[in-house]
Amino acid sequence: ADFDLYLAIVGKLSGEALETSVNGYNNTRRWLEQCGATLDELKIVAAKNAAYSKVPAATIPKGLNPKPRPLPLFFYGEEDESVVAAAAAATSAATKAGGAKPGKAAAAAPSNAGGGGGLTDEQKKAAADKKAAKNAAKAAKKKDDPKKGGGGGAAPAAELNISALDIRVGKIIKAWEHETADKLYCEEIDVGEDKPRQIASGLRPFYKLDEMQNRDVLVLCNLKPMNLVGFPSHGMVLCASNADHTAVEFAVPPEGAKIGERITFEGFDGEPEAQNKVAKKKIFQALAPDLKTDENGMVNWKGAKSVTSAGQCKAVNGMANAQVA
Repeated sequence: ADFDLYLAIVGKLSGEALETSVNGYNNTRRWLEQCGATLDELKIVAAKNAAYSKVPAATIPKGLNPKPRPLPLFFYGEEDESVVAAAAAATSAATKAGGAKPGKAAAAAPSNAGGGGGLTDEQKKAAADKKAAKNAAKAAKKKDDPKKGGGGGAAPAAELNISALDIRVGKIIKAWEHETADKLYCEEIDVGEDKPRQIASGLRPFYKLDEMQNRDVLVLCNLKPMNLVGFPSHGMVLCASNADHTAVEFAVPPEGAKIGERITFEGFDGEPEAQNKVAKKKIFQALAPDLKTDENGMVNWKGAKSVTSAGQCKAVNGMANAQVA
């Protein structure tokens, strides 16, 4: 892949034009030099084996004129030219001293290039300072980027509150038993939209079918659609339940609340989050433990009362100190 890209580049740019294009881009230049040097070596090997091959020699355009340093060398991408030069000098010295071939010298180069033997203390410090400055710049950029959690973006998880949930007044206009799941009812629920939502609820152990019809309920609306035993369900009917989930009853709006009206909580007036974010960030799971009824069976979140245009929501039979979900 490197050679394909290299040949595509030098096929269009070469000589001074290529030198000008990569001026100041040290890593790109070193990569081009590396590819060119390797191809030169391969051409030499191919020439030696020409007598045994019927494949004609390839014509490779001239790339850069490499700077005087042993090749190939490997670098990590954060070195300046002083580090490169020191690594090259150290590799060259090692090659002369040990009579090593270029391939062996190249194998030793990564440790030198990364700041090992052959670098002076000043060069090591310069490389470390440059890397620290680069990391600091990255951190500052991330802090200022809303998409990466920086300033100006969405509130962090610690600041989430019940306003992130879109809970509305709904009315069950039709309910029927799921064909295969013996604990599920399927419902069509009016939540003030163009058409009713289809929602599946595990309420068959607690309510008879005729008790499900024409019920005013609370519906959590900003959940992603999902299939429940093959039934497309988009939302959740909220109910109060005891700790072992042996007693369950509807959480309901007060009489006179309007269909589709959003339930808010005192002191929390923000806009609900998008359903994709609610799913991805597990927002309901984070907020649900504090959604409860009080000693009078009224629905609260962390003690803040639920609010509609007609009053407070409650567990239909007044179940006290119950979890609402």
